[in-house]
Amino acid sequence: MQQRKPNQQPPIDLVEQFYKENVDLKAILNSRKSRKEVTAGLEPYTGEFGQAQKKHLLNRTMVGMAKRHMDDLDGLSLDQAIELIFTPEELGEPVNNYFMEMDAAAYKERYESDDVAPGAPFIDRPYKQLRPTFEEQFGWERQRAMRSWFFKNIYYQKTSIHYKLFIFLHNLTPTKPFDLGGHKFMFNYVKLLFHSVFGNYKEYIYNLTIDPSMLNYLNLQLSQKETPDENFARELQELFTVGKRPFSKFTEDDVRSVARALVGWRFNYNFIYTEGHEPDIEFNSWNHDDGDKQFSSFYNNTKIIGKSGDAGAEELQEVIDMIFETEESCIYPCRRLYQFFVHPFVTNEIEENIIKPMAAIMRSNNFSLVEPLKVLLKSAHFLDESFYNSLIKSPYEFTLGIYKEFDLFNGELSKWVQEDNTTYYYSDGDRPDLFPERITNEMSKSFYFFETINWNTSDQGMRMFEPPSVSGWPAYYQEPVYDLFWVNSVTIKKRKQTTEGATRWGIWMGDGVNSRLNIKSYLESYQTPNDLDSLLEQMEERLLGASIPERAKQRIKNSVLGDKNSNYWKELVDDYFSNPTKDNRNHLSWRFEQLLFQLHELAEIHLF
Repeated sequence: MQQRKPNQQPPIDLVEQFYKENVDLKAILNSRKSRKEVTAGLEPYTGEFGQAQKKHLLNRTMVGMAKRHMDDLDGLSLDQAIELIFTPEELGEPVNNYFMEMDAAAYKERYESDDVAPGAPFIDRPYKQLRPTFEEQFGWERQRAMRSWFFKNIYYQKTSIHYKLFIFLHNLTPTKPFDLGGHKFMFNYVKLLFHSVFGNYKEYIYNLTIDPSMLNYLNLQLSQKETPDENFARELQELFTVGKRPFSKFTEDDVRSVARALVGWRFNYNFIYTEGHEPDIEFNSWNHDDGDKQFSSFYNNTKIIGKSGDAGAEELQEVIDMIFETEESCIYPCRRLYQFFVHPFVTNEIEENIIKPMAAIMRSNNFSLVEPLKVLLKSAHFLDESFYNSLIKSPYEFTLGIYKEFDLFNGELSKWVQEDNTTYYYSDGDRPDLFPERITNEMSKSFYFFETINWNTSDQGMRMFEPPSVSGWPAYYQEPVYDLFWVNSVTIKKRKQTTEGATRWGIWMGDGVNSRLNIKSYLESYQTPNDLDSLLEQMEERLLGASIPERAKQRIKNSVLGDKNSNYWKELVDDYFSNPTKDNRNHLSWRFEQLLFQLHELAEIHLF
């Protein structure tokens, strides 16, 4: 079986690679600074809510925008669209979709433990202790199952901001949840983020502090009262709540005092080996510093009175309360919301007229992130046309947008077969016997297909649940480069490979099989697919971040038609639609693939 190995190379270092490129950063930054200054504020947008505005809204709120999302907004007002977009989704849980890769017998042999049935969830099941041999909780097949489950959820996301907010929160407060506790740690972290994005950010920070993956990631699990570890205490303030200077004036003594107040929290690792997945969190009073903790004027000279015994656990809540009394505890996350959803460059005017009013809304709405975000996304500021197509897509927006737009999971399976010294192309409609059951079985197919998203996005510099640092991905925070980090000589080749797979060869599934877009179904989603000029205009509006230059448009038409005239395109489409034989499909296929490939060669495909 020709499968890519699970031990994939780590993602590219985007910062290091960017500065290898000898880019004229000064020229780029001057160009960006020359953008029209947007003076509109948070007042409600009152202009036209047409295709351009809807596309901008969906580009910034979906993890990859596709036609089906635009269809959901058809006929809706801006208020109605926002109401739809802020509808929560259901998370579900991962199941055994790896049964074709490792059946029950192989699982039993490897782990000396009975596997769950195909299609059954596995997170709640206790894991068998087998040290120092293989341990179930780190089994690669279930890790891949979890990733395929997560990406399948995003692939089928409703027209809801839920998963975009999930990625925002994961980038803002990242951990590597699989590192120590395997599947259960990873699921608990995913569940915490998923159920917190519509909730109270202050409560989320409390719960994040004692999440097993965070206790492990930033060393709070190992902190000792004699030598409190300051790692989490520093990032709690600098990265998760009040931000870096000059916005916040917390001191090194404040970092030390927070570290002292949080000593004693840990998780009991044995919950891995019991039924269920809820973590067993403990507060060890014997390891708690029960002295008083004095804080600086930034925290209004607060003193947390030291507590002994089980009462020491209350100091965590006191620390959280103290931090969220500051104005910066709402200003900082609202600034990050603005940079994530609108534009990374924040001027003094934006700080005063947009971000601080958003922070006031967040505070008056019980520390909600979504309430200020709703106001922002309905504002004249956000819907100013200068923000349209002003950012470079992340690997997730880029890749998932392509996968979803072409519905590649539900496309045709294809295979090239050599017979009588001649290579023939077959689809599953021609020769279903050529395709292995692991790919024709929809549940098993999801294990192989959705893992390709992880491969492709990792090759482009972003692997979910494996952030490059506790700061998240530099494209979201590191000035002055920001989203320019996403594109370099390495990642642009990987993006090209992704588009070639989607538009020409299909998505590699192993055993010589690819999953390709269904040309007939896709063309039928356009109003006049047999009119090449009209089709190009419609595809330009749907797929690109800007208009196709006239020279590029003519080049695309020439590459599609060759020495034929535009009537030839109409004949190809009409023949295939009226008589969808293999030959008619093949005649149309290579010309349409050429059209798609040329479109995805344009720089505008990377903008949103």
